[in-house]
Amino acid sequence: MGRTVKDPNRRQPKPVQKVQLSEKNVGRRIVLVVLFLAIGSGFLVYGFMNFLRGDSGWREISVKAGSELNCSEDFTLKYNVGAGGVSAGGEAKALSLIYTDAAVKGYRLFNIDESFDDVTNLYDINQHPNEVMTVDPVLYDALKKVSDANCREIYLGPLYASLENLCMSNDDAVAAQFDPEKDDDAAEEAAAVAAFAQNPDDISMEFPGENQVCLHVSDAYQAYAAEMGYTAYIDFFWMKNAFLIDYLADTIRGEGYRLGIISSKDGFVRCLDETGEKEYQYPLYHLSGNEIQSHGTMTYEGPKSIVFFHAYQAGSPDTYRYYQYQDGTMRTPYLSVSDGKDHTAASELIVYSGEYGCADTLLAAFFDYQAESLSGESLKTLASQKIYSVWFENNEIQTTDEKFSVTAVNK
Repeated sequence: MGRTVKDPNRRQPKPVQKVQLSEKNVGRRIVLVVLFLAIGSGFLVYGFMNFLRGDSGWREISVKAGSELNCSEDFTLKYNVGAGGVSAGGEAKALSLIYTDAAVKGYRLFNIDESFDDVTNLYDINQHPNEVMTVDPVLYDALKKVSDANCREIYLGPLYASLENLCMSNDDAVAAQFDPEKDDDAAEEAAAVAAFAQNPDDISMEFPGENQVCLHVSDAYQAYAAEMGYTAYIDFFWMKNAFLIDYLADTIRGEGYRLGIISSKDGFVRCLDETGEKEYQYPLYHLSGNEIQSHGTMTYEGPKSIVFFHAYQAGSPDTYRYYQYQDGTMRTPYLSVSDGKDHTAASELIVYSGEYGCADTLLAAFFDYQAESLSGESLKTLASQKIYSVWFENNEIQTTDEKFSVTAVNK
């Protein structure tokens, strides 16, 4: 199996529930799940304790039992059913149907591993370079946003496949074979793919008409890809859930449902609540040394889109995106088109906005997180665009939001 051909039998084990590592565990792999159990289910201050009491109120909305493959496993949808005076049971059922259809469609649109009869998806685009294809407006808009933001990291598809193989390795020796920082062949391949990805003449997305896309790939790159056995030129990879959560949220909101909140297991949040009557929470964690420290919870009112950049494994979707060596060295999914290697400016950065969705918020802040270090001045520029940041310096919370509010953790 080639370095950049994904292992079809890769394991995706259930995460271990740990938050902190003791001093005697220095160097062991960090596994953080309670963080996103909190993000996934601990937003609500108002009404949360009565979540399961009575017919009306906040409840989790699930996809229909027996539904087709969908993306809902990565997301949690909660909604204040019955708050508008309608039947809570009827509203929950209607929401479930809408959510199910959107989750199935989203799974198919962003899939790079297989084709489906009812949609033209990323797999189809990858398999048909230099062909004009008509796609669903959701996928068109996602590709156009990335292109307009000049985020050429989407063209690192082969290296994301290699990173998955690295992250699913059983030991450091196997992982090192896929690591451009540790293996000469891997380094050569990363440099080659990055060079192609940097050059619009070698690969670029073109948009010739309404909902039409064409993945331009040069003859030279196609020949190299065939030699290496690549199956995907483009892949949203770690960014995918930002686009999916926007699609799910916008679909639900478009049907008139605006008293809900959707979160992903890797830290994206879309709060749809426009009433201003409830307060929501987002937990703040910081990696200090080998310890994940709680720094309380950020409180906010909706609507809000939240993005969490993090340089450590933080939830089940991260299983095949992060790897920590026994010496503590971490590999993350934030590959840069500059060299094909991962780059992070800090252990974490939270960015949020009440004006934009998660995808736009992510794209606005991504290059800040890939810098050598976080720049307060650059993050202030984002704040002028109504995209606010929270980060840590010397274990102290920093923010560009004058209205930032945090509830301290009990010690």
